[in-house]
Amino acid sequence: MKNAGIVRRSRHSLAGLAFAWKAERSFRTHALISAGLFALLAWRGVALHWWAAAVLALALGWALEIVNAALETLCDKLHPGRDPAIGAVKDLASASAFLVNLAGVAVCLLALAARS
Repeated sequence: MKNAGIVRRSRHSLAGLAFAWKAERSFRTHALISAGLFALLAWRGVALHWWAAAVLALALGWALEIVNAALETLCDKLHPGRDPAIGAVKDLASASAFLVNLAGVAVCLLALAARS
């Protein structure tokens, strides 16, 4: 049955989300900031198209936080010692998450300013 594969893969995805919530402070922080931004959007009554943009932008930030955590975990497993090249890889992954998160906040601020 093909649906069994979908269910099994969904369980892996949910396990990954649970792990990210439990193990990654930056993921929890991002989720909590997102909840606050969503509350502000609801309070200000922003238009549906701004909601769509905000949800997409913030979800991309959540996803990139998870990719960053996966990359850092892999780097630490493969090379547990300090290495400048590994440090650069981890810094680059962190920088990409940071930029996407800034863009998500910017979208929310624009939505709050536009209100239409």
